[in-house]
Amino acid sequence: MEAMVSEASNAAPLRVALVGAGGLGRGWAKVISNQQGAELGAVVDPLIGSERQAEWIVEEVGHLPLATDLEATLEMDIDAAVVTAFSIAHHVAVKAALERGLHVLVEKPFTVTLQEAEELVSLAADKGLTLMVSQNYRYFPGASLLREIVRDERYGSIASVFCEFCLDWPGKPYQHGMQHAMGLEMAVHHFDMCRAIFDAEATGGYAREWQPAGSQYAGGGAIEAVFEMEGSRGTFPFTYSGSLVSKAPRTPWPGRWRFEFDRKTILLDTLENGYGLYACQVEEHEWLGRYDGDTMLFNLPLAHFIDSIRTGKEPWSSGRDNLGTMRMALAAEFFGKGR
Repeated sequence: MEAMVSEASNAAPLRVALVGAGGLGRGWAKVISNQQGAELGAVVDPLIGSERQAEWIVEEVGHLPLATDLEATLEMDIDAAVVTAFSIAHHVAVKAALERGLHVLVEKPFTVTLQEAEELVSLAADKGLTLMVSQNYRYFPGASLLREIVRDERYGSIASVFCEFCLDWPGKPYQHGMQHAMGLEMAVHHFDMCRAIFDAEATGGYAREWQPAGSQYAGGGAIEAVFEMEGSRGTFPFTYSGSLVSKAPRTPWPGRWRFEFDRKTILLDTLENGYGLYACQVEEHEWLGRYDGDTMLFNLPLAHFIDSIRTGKEPWSSGRDNLGTMRMALAAEFFGKGR
């Protein structure tokens, strides 16, 4: 990955409202508080003040202004919002933040329909605001290394890509009612990884969502897909198999991958050196390095978000860019038939 963050400027810290105070919000509150160039200015959650308010709020951010909606922050000095609410609430929360005049960084998935995502992209453009989706898997060390391998063609051109992800994930109550559950809640990471590593878009293909026996999801607990990817380095097929209701041994969160280059195959898998990247040729394989990091690296998308606001440049994973990831996450609607 190219350097995505410029040197810190002397500008005043970006005052950020955290929208969504669940477990993910708690983690983001710490990231924002520790981020150079940012300052946590308020916490917004509809359950604040109720018996269902998250326990961590009082102890960890109780000294900050707390509000049940963004309208209550109108008199506060806030520059941006980080939206970590439930996926099904992203559209409403992001729209409210943009209409309030705030730059927005939203957790994946961007929204749960393409129409909602397109509406928000248009609204941000009309208001001249930065809208970015936090696709943190792009920032893992292994993703950066793969981008270098693609650019310098040390193993030749890419010919084919395969990814598998499976686990038995109980899910959260709101996820149980979602359509396209696997695509929007997990495969969205993997699809975005493929787009970012190869600077490529899915231009065609086929996808089939299905429901494993006993699935707790309303629709799309599993997905099989073959995309035709097209980018600056040519075209290649991307085959994907994913399930949130799998009886197989679970894969690591970034998945198990096979990248077929002309001269070598790169595996992202667990071999003798652990989970990471291996350059393979017949029975030989070379350890290239770890793929993921010690943390989820939310600080890197946040730093890039701040830098994009300061410089006026479009973020790497802007809302507009993320429409390509959304089309893949909703693949059964755009690339194939049903469930």
